Amino acid sequence: MVIYMELTKDDLKIIRKSWEDEIIATSLYKFLKRKAKGKRKEIFDKLAEMEKQHALAWNMIAEKYFNTSFEPNLLLKLKIIFYKLLALITPLTFMIHYLEFDEREATLEYSHILSKFREHPETFETIKRIIYDEIEHEATFTEIIIGEKARIAKVKDAIYGMTDSLVEILALVIGLASMIPNPLTIGLAGMISAIGGTFSMTSGAYLSAKSQNDIYEGAVKEIEVKRAIASSILLEDLKRALIDRGIDTETAKKIVESLKDNPDALENLAKTLEIEETPTNPKEVATTTGLYYILGALPVVIPFFIGHFLSLNTTYIAIAAVILSSIVSFLAGIFTAILSGISIKRKAIENVIIIIGAAFATYTIGSLAKILLGIEI
Repeated sequence: MVIYMELTKDDLKIIRKSWEDEIIATSLYKFLKRKAKGKRKEIFDKLAEMEKQHALAWNMIAEKYFNTSFEPNLLLKLKIIFYKLLALITPLTFMIHYLEFDEREATLEYSHILSKFREHPETFETIKRIIYDEIEHEATFTEIIIGEKARIAKVKDAIYGMTDSLVEILALVIGLASMIPNPLTIGLAGMISAIGGTFSMTSGAYLSAKSQNDIYEGAVKEIEVKRAIASSILLEDLKRALIDRGIDTETAKKIVESLKDNPDALENLAKTLEIEETPTNPKEVATTTGLYYILGALPVVIPFFIGHFLSLNTTYIAIAAVILSSIVSFLAGIFTAILSGISIKRKAIENVIIIIGAAFATYTIGSLAKILLGIEI
């Protein structure tokens, strides 16, 4: 039976997306169970079953309110294959970190749709239970990767240093390639620039990490004090954080009230929503960023050194450098997305576009300078 209420096609899209997310999660958790060891196997098994029940719940809601049901299409099957492939080639810790972000986003998305069913207690309680499960999932993932946060942060710093170097040094050498016919000169200029940039990046990364730690420690202490002395204030802060993310006041209030008896989950969600910074070791951040800044320059400058000894045309060498840099940047984008909880496809493609765009811009500027100003070396 179809129950008529103020629901739209957009609501159905959200419900379908929620169902798809649960289907993907079910398959991925089952797959990750194979890579896990010890108690982690049981955890992933339990999570897979829970996500399966969530998917069934979303399907029943679609049948009840829209007289329709969902079936996996080709695109969804391809997404599942993609995520399994990603889980196969990346460390388990990285995927757990990505799933931690995913559970956080799911909590917020489900909270938005929850407000639509305030007048339907049974469905409202079903969705609220799903939200509570997602909050518990995130807490579970956080517990699993305790002790691994430093390693994850270190990889982030490495990727940041490498991608920054890729863009900067590539832009430089491609600009020079439009004016200088000697590939050895271009390669040396690129390496000198990379060495100079390393000192700058190291100093900046150290100061940034130190400031970030100060902010994080202050925010954590504030939340812990509120939990111990004035939990009502912490509840109010959490409600405000949910409202700031677009969840209506009444729904946010109900979510917060459901967490009153679980102070650990309450504190974890408060830290997740209110604290953006994460603690790091400033010296390690500086060292990692500097080292990978130099390494990031290698895919850019090596083609020019090889091209010099093979007597290749500078234009062909420049094209090879752009292609090689684009491949490295694409892979770096995938890892960045996994470690930051953002869209993998968008970040990987965005990285490649930036690389190609920077190369095209500097080559054009160099060519115009050569033609209009008569600059030629």
